[in-house]
Amino acid sequence: MLCIIIRHMENLGKFSVPSTKASPIDWHYARPELAQTYLTSVTQGIMTRMALLGVRRVGKTEFLLRDFCPVALDNGYLPIYMNLWSEPEQPHLTVLQALQSTLAAEGTDKIKQVLSTEVRKLELGNSLLGKVGMEFAGSAEKASSQELLTIGTCIAELVEAPKLTPVLVIDEVQHLAENEAFLPLQSALRTAFDTAGRELAVVYAGSSRNGIRAMFSDSNKPFYNSAYMAEFPVLGREFTDHCCQILRERFNLHYDPLEVYDVFRQRFDDSPFWMTKLIQHLLVHQCSVQEAVEVVRDQLALDGDFMGIAKALNKTDKTILLLIKARAGKLYSDQTQADVKARFGLTLTASKINASLKKLQRHQLITKSGRSDYLIENAGFADFLQEEVNL
Repeated sequence: MLCIIIRHMENLGKFSVPSTKASPIDWHYARPELAQTYLTSVTQGIMTRMALLGVRRVGKTEFLLRDFCPVALDNGYLPIYMNLWSEPEQPHLTVLQALQSTLAAEGTDKIKQVLSTEVRKLELGNSLLGKVGMEFAGSAEKASSQELLTIGTCIAELVEAPKLTPVLVIDEVQHLAENEAFLPLQSALRTAFDTAGRELAVVYAGSSRNGIRAMFSDSNKPFYNSAYMAEFPVLGREFTDHCCQILRERFNLHYDPLEVYDVFRQRFDDSPFWMTKLIQHLLVHQCSVQEAVEVVRDQLALDGDFMGIAKALNKTDKTILLLIKARAGKLYSDQTQADVKARFGLTLTASKINASLKKLQRHQLITKSGRSDYLIENAGFADFLQEEVNL
């Protein structure tokens, strides 16, 4: 019997099973030119520190890890990435770990491994991480004097190292403004950065435009006026065309690129995070775009507690948000007020508009852009209001 089994195994070995393993697909839409522009700005420009402003989930973290850091490495710089939500109660530990692991690394291969680890974390798609900053109420721990001293020493060592010029990439930096316990860390970082001068470049990013603006615009805060604030450009039609092309060429799934782009723009407020959820649903279920939209929309509403937020807003608040969504322009104009009266049966006054705008900003639903424009922070919420709250 054993001989029969052995002969059978030998016969199996004569046949080769054709491989069906396909090459992995990179769904990321790369923007190396934008990355190069930012790198040149912070390493060769007048200011060596830049804060990227953008609403939540428009792809800043993915851009930093997949585009900016690799471009920095290719140009002979040493990118050091740290996400301050990794240790929300002790962000100084995240800073220390990133600095010390970089100092301990030998060569760029190790740095690439560290960045790859961060990319894998990102690709897990755990939306719960995005709630840390929204829900953090603080059992915050203040860094000790020794820990702050060590951070300063590590930064000085990196600057003085002869091999590569460091570029710090600090993600979710607005978290440092969430609790007074983090002020000493802000002060220590500002001092270290100022001491390093032009030998150290820093790129900040975060998921709260208001939070970042407050950190860098408040004269009473350590980071005041220490970075150039730049608008992070959202992805456009090129991104959704990229996704549709992959679906078409790799899976023989044909969707109207214009319809997909319209969903991305109108239903998901330019959020690639939620667009990837939609693409995944199309890939698995091969349904219509609108069927996928309804499923992802339910996920979006649950993830963002849209019903709970809606209950905290009055009709005027909701109306103002929908006007911003529709890019209605001048909120205080006679024409806008007449349109609101006709459509919603509301009489708007300047005081009511101002009160609603402040309330929407407190709830992190909008952020001010320029003198009179506002941007929606919470992807999909205005669309939810329009369909679910009978406005």
